[in-house]
Order: sequence, then structure tokens, then C-alpha cells
Amino acid sequence: MRAERLKQLLKNGVYRSLGEVASGLGVNGEGDRALRVLMYHKINDLDGNPLSVPVSLFDEQMAQLAELGYRVVDLDAVLAHYVDGVPLPPRAVLITFDDGYRDNLENALDVLRRHGYPAVLFMPIGYLDTSLPLPHEEHLAQRGVLNRTLDWVDLPELERGGIRVEAHGISHRPLADLELDEAAREIALSKLRLEDALGRPVRAFAYVKGSEAHYKPVHLSLLRQAGYDLAFTSVSGANSPRTDPLRLHRYNVEPYPARTFELVLAGACDLIAVKDTVTGTYARRVLNAALGTSTK
Repeated sequence: MRAERLKQLLKNGVYRSLGEVASGLGVNGEGDRALRVLMYHKINDLDGNPLSVPVSLFDEQMAQLAELGYRVVDLDAVLAHYVDGVPLPPRAVLITFDDGYRDNLENALDVLRRHGYPAVLFMPIGYLDTSLPLPHEEHLAQRGVLNRTLDWVDLPELERGGIRVEAHGISHRPLADLELDEAAREIALSKLRLEDALGRPVRAFAYVKGSEAHYKPVHLSLLRQAGYDLAFTSVSGANSPRTDPLRLHRYNVEPYPARTFELVLAGACDLIAVKDTVTGTYARRVLNAALGTSTK
């Protein structure tokens, strides 16, 4: 866990330094009319648990959104914006969660309710009703750090609480790693199964891992054929009205200090998106290997 802590400190330092320099130069991303999409994973207080944001810090970040004048919107507003051209409010923010961890129900939902915020959860359906860890969690499970995923019966409760469930494939494998017919199956079947369970259309998809190396242009065609209107990457940055709705950017949120979170929201750290290019993804793999923090 020392390596993970070192990695987090390194990332915080890079984001803070880059953000302060860009802020001093007047860089402001796409401006107040941009859509910022936040990407969370786990919300819990377990030690040695990468991709987690402590519950109290998550609460602080949700409060900070209002303090900084951001407006949290729901997925319907984003759909109306990109499908029908309906304007979003200034400083719009969409809150999302990837992977369907049970702590999103047990911890995040209460925080969101207190603040009156909606959110979206992207669920890989192959990890509903199972005790198996997600592929990138196997090394944690071997050390006794267990992060349970949701069950099918939990999904209506999430939706009643304001967290809308959308698609994240089946097996939690990047589309770029799959044969084309297998990718088509993951895209279409995850949508159909969720629609059957939820009794409504599923209109949004999140790419697994989601950098430019993890999906291909052909996958956008498969998404359109399956009937999706929106798809979310993990490429850092804000979204303008001109952004391709099947390549929407998201900010991966980690245990950032308040000032770093502010700089990220302001778009001052958008240059960090170089890490999400194909070249940047391979560079990150080399760094993770050197630090001993590689996962599947």
C-alpha cells in the first residue's frame, strides 16, 4: 500500500501544480457553459483501497459543488442537451459512478440525498448477484480487501433514491480487448437486460477504463445500432455542445484536497488529458509497473 499512497501523492502534486500554473494563466477549460462530468468509483473508508473516496471527503466535495456555484443536473438534462439541443444551466455538473460497488448504495446514496443531487451509476451486469471481485479488484481480494458489488434487487432502490442505472457492459473488459462480435454482444445485451429489469429505456453507456486506447471508432457504430444516445469515456476534460455525445469526457475524482478539486472543476487541469491518449495510456502502464501498482 506504500506504493499506492506514493502514487496518489504524486498524482495530487501533479494536478495541483498543473492547475495552479494554468489558473494563473487564465485557463478555464470550456468555460461556464461546459458540462463537467465527475467519475467516482468507491465511496468508503477502507484502508488500502485504491479508487476509493472517503465518505466524509465525498460529502465535502458535494458541498463544495454548491459553494463554487456549480449546478448538478440529471441524465435527462444531458440527454435533452445532446439529443434535442436544450441548453444546460451554467456550470452544469453530472455525477457518475462506475462499476456498481455496493458502497454506492450504502454510503454515497445518503450523501447525495442530503445534498439533493441526482447521479448515474454504470453497472457491468456480469457482476450483479455475485461475490466475485471485479478483475482489477482481484489483487485486493487476495489481501482481504473486499469491495462487494450490487445485486439485481438493489437497482430499484438506487433509482428510487435518485441514482439512475445505465450500462457498462457485462464482463468489465475494455471493448478494444474483445473480438467485434463479443463487443457487440456486451453493448447490446447489457442494455436489454437492464431495460428488462428497470422497465425503461437505457440510453447511456460508459466505456470500461475509457481512455482512447480502450475503445475504437467501430464501437461507436455498435452503440448507435444498439440505441444508445450517450457514451462516456474517462478522458479528462469538460464537454461543450460540440462534443461528440458518444465520446463525452469525465473527470476521475480521487481523494483530492479541496483546492485541487476546485482546479479540476475549473478546467485548469485539462491538459492532464494527455494521459488518456493511446500513448499516454501505455506510459501509465509503464509507470504502474515501476511502482508495483498494476492491475488488470
